[in-house]
Amino acid sequence: MKKEQLIICMLTAMLPLQALAQSVTYNHDESVMNQFTIGETGAGSFTPDWYYDVLHKNYRNVAMMTNKQFFRSQMNLTLYQEVPHSEAIDSALNERLRVEGLNIADRTPGITDLAYQVEKGKIEGKLAVLKQNIERITLEGGSAGQYRTWLERYNAINCGLQAVRDAYMPMGKRKEQYLAIYKDILLKNTEVCELILALRHMKSAKEAMATARAPHCANIVTIARSAHGRWKVAMAAGGGIGE
Repeated sequence: MKKEQLIICMLTAMLPLQALAQSVTYNHDESVMNQFTIGETGAGSFTPDWYYDVLHKNYRNVAMMTNKQFFRSQMNLTLYQEVPHSEAIDSALNERLRVEGLNIADRTPGITDLAYQVEKGKIEGKLAVLKQNIERITLEGGSAGQYRTWLERYNAINCGLQAVRDAYMPMGKRKEQYLAIYKDILLKNTEVCELILALRHMKSAKEAMATARAPHCANIVTIARSAHGRWKVAMAAGGGIGE
């Protein structure tokens, strides 16, 4: 048998199998169809009636009212009633999102810290003056302990200032804290200036006492004898002393 004839025979044998595979068998059953439609939409009737009347009477009586379409309608109504509530919640959340966005922009430290940009010049200027005054403590005769105490106060102010700059707080509260720090710097400047003035007076007093106790001061006995001698010469010259 030739090759072409063999192929034709194989194709001819496969045609009935292909036709069988593509065929669809559908047998309509009215009772099954009614069960399906009643369960889905409540439409139709149970057949045969005697079968359901004997074996499934309770189900037959309530099936049309408990169909899936009834529950779908009830669910749709419930969901429809929830629409205004969901829209109200959505609006409230969007408004809250907008407010919190403004709060974050207002409270986040960094380039948005407008309060520090306004107060920066005078705060840093007075801090520089305070540092200069602290450096004068030892020059005016203050002790190393006094210098360290005031240096710690200066560092504490800087630490508090940085803490406010890094804090998450409203702009108004941040400005209030900056003004409080500025007032504290002014107070500390006044106190250190008073200390420097007191040290300067003490230094001047010590120098005056050192000058009064210098070795070149005349002896009191010598001064008295010299004065007595001058007195005698003066009295003799005036004839006030008799022999």
